[in-house]
Amino acid sequence: METNKRGGRKTTEVNYEERMVRVFEMMLYERLNSIEFRNKASKEFKISTRAADDLWKDAKERLKLRFEDEREELLSAQLQRYFDLLSRCRESNNRRVEKEVLDSLTKLFGLEAASKIDVTSQGQAISLNIILDK
Repeated sequence: METNKRGGRKTTEVNYEERMVRVFEMMLYERLNSIEFRNKASKEFKISTRAADDLWKDAKERLKLRFEDEREELLSAQLQRYFDLLSRCRESNNRRVEKEVLDSLTKLFGLEAASKIDVTSQGQAISLNIILDK
């Protein structure tokens, strides 16, 4: 192992990636929270708690990117199914299912109108008196 500028050990890229496999196990299978992870990883890998925090952050970012990619693929496939179903409904003149598909697409794209819910007055009139002193 090489040493870094501060005199500590420098991890090679291969060792780092091997370490990340263990990091993912600790996060996903052992379900350690960040504090538990920091303590366990610093002892297991013989690194500082700050370096363990950096491993945690890197692993979280990698997981986030991986699941965003998978989410995009799933969303794209689902949209294709909806549009295929919509096309078949229009060809067969099935208006009921066509409307349901359009409603689902509207919700999926977040285009539905917000519903108004009164959570403060339970339907009773509210009167406000505002007095502005000069």
